[in-house]
Amino acid sequence: MDSRPIGVFDSGLGGLTVINAMSKTMPGESFIYVGDTARVPYGGKNVDTIRTYGRQIVNFLQSQDVKAIIVACGTVSSNVMESLNEEFDLPIIDVVRPGIEHCIQICEENNKKKIGVIATETTVKSGFFQKMFKEKNPSIEIDVRACPLFVPLIEEGWVKNIVLSRIAEAYLRDWQEDPIDFLILGCTHYPLLSPILQSILKDTVLLDMAVAAVETTHQYLAENDILNESPTILKDFYVSGDLEKFNEMSQQVTGQAIQAKKVFWD
Repeated sequence: MDSRPIGVFDSGLGGLTVINAMSKTMPGESFIYVGDTARVPYGGKNVDTIRTYGRQIVNFLQSQDVKAIIVACGTVSSNVMESLNEEFDLPIIDVVRPGIEHCIQICEENNKKKIGVIATETTVKSGFFQKMFKEKNPSIEIDVRACPLFVPLIEEGWVKNIVLSRIAEAYLRDWQEDPIDFLILGCTHYPLLSPILQSILKDTVLLDMAVAAVETTHQYLAENDILNESPTILKDFYVSGDLEKFNEMSQQVTGQAIQAKKVFWD
């Protein structure tokens, strides 16, 4: 048993979908969440900048004595995981690889071949999804596209705004005419748009990467005998931007009354 918390971080609110998944799969685990809301979105930034941000946040979480870290940001997961794993001596689990593995398994079990992926611009440019699918099952057809307006609009609280619905329709119109079997939500912000996306792609199954990442984390903790069995559960939230705005938005996402603390980067 290991009662130390799990670190979870994202560019903003999106990683709270990982927290929601954790509350179902690992309800006894403590966690420390970091939302880098002062610098969101990451999706249009270059890889060196994303690497710097990731290093700063992992350094902070390591200073909080976490036992493992879930990188709840698809952009960081797709672009700089190798360098983070090389630099830091603690388990760091990303959201993308488990999500891809899960999708491939479902495709093979159900004989499905057509996959769509929506993600940030930097993730799409990395070619990571295309590379992983080609390596693991080249028979699967994959169509990856960027949705750069989603994250900033979600961070502004526009999830139920008609403008966002119209933008989503424009992004996904091709898949209405030529349907896909599964849609991977390649950014942890995107599950917050599930009702909108499902209304557009009616027969497509949406795949939330957060679920697979949390299940992978749970398996790792169990195999290494470090699952938390302590009755004392720590839940700390840190943000680099507006505390009041995050507290308000995060309650809508998690259903919890959250009082975040401020974090500063050197």
